[in-house]
Amino acid sequence: MDFADLHTFRAVVEHGGVTAAASRLHRVQSSISARLGALERDLGCALFERTGRRLQLTPEGRHLYERSAALVRDMSALRQELAGTGQGAVLRIGSMESTAAVRLAPVLARLRAQQPGMRLAVRTGTTGAMLQALEQHEVDAALVAGPADRPALQWQPAYREELVLIAPSGGALGELTSLVTFSTGCAYREVALDWAQAQGRAVSAGIEIGSYHALVAAVSAGMGLALVPAAVLRSLDPRGLQVQPLPEPWAQQTTWLVTRRGHPSAALRALAEALPEGD
Repeated sequence: MDFADLHTFRAVVEHGGVTAAASRLHRVQSSISARLGALERDLGCALFERTGRRLQLTPEGRHLYERSAALVRDMSALRQELAGTGQGAVLRIGSMESTAAVRLAPVLARLRAQQPGMRLAVRTGTTGAMLQALEQHEVDAALVAGPADRPALQWQPAYREELVLIAPSGGALGELTSLVTFSTGCAYREVALDWAQAQGRAVSAGIEIGSYHALVAAVSAGMGLALVPAAVLRSLDPRGLQVQPLPEPWAQQTTWLVTRRGHPSAALRALAEALPEGD
């Protein structure tokens, strides 16, 4: 069933005939009649009883008119959602937990202020998991760490993060051999392992934790050392920790807004503009 034919059918019913519908839709009468005929052939039934120039709905026509009201309403809403304003669109964002915890809330608030009708869904996970979700069309954009080594995706700088080394207070760093990290796929885990190897430290990623609160608590309890974003550490309780800066190139890390290549939707453009690097 062609939506344009359905729209024409409803206009004929609501405006009392072909002539009035043609005037309302700014079309010639023959075009209106042709669309009605096409709709009847498609449905395999007569929608009007034609008596001279008068049209009366058949029972099938009355049923179609009543049932199609919700369909037309839903289609109009869908068109608004897909229009340039992005109103009503659902924007699915994948994010590292650190970014969601300390960076994303102001961005989401800014988006809602600019686009009150936009619906937002945030999913957290490791960089690897979020990139996979993006490639599988499970999210529309991902906020992840580098390296930006997937050319099929579009990478835009969003934040600059400073990573710091944390260890139990009072302990000797050289004696710690366990690295407390997120699971495989965490970009900062790879940075930590690369840093340890460059320092000649025999450190293994032996303890995997799923949240920064738990990670910091584990380090404070003496379970190992970790690399964390300084912005995250400022939002947590640092008691029981010693904090040390990292040398370059490990200290400064970029968080990227990653999207699939192609023509971005209005919702994605609004997200990019709401990020600091998008200003």
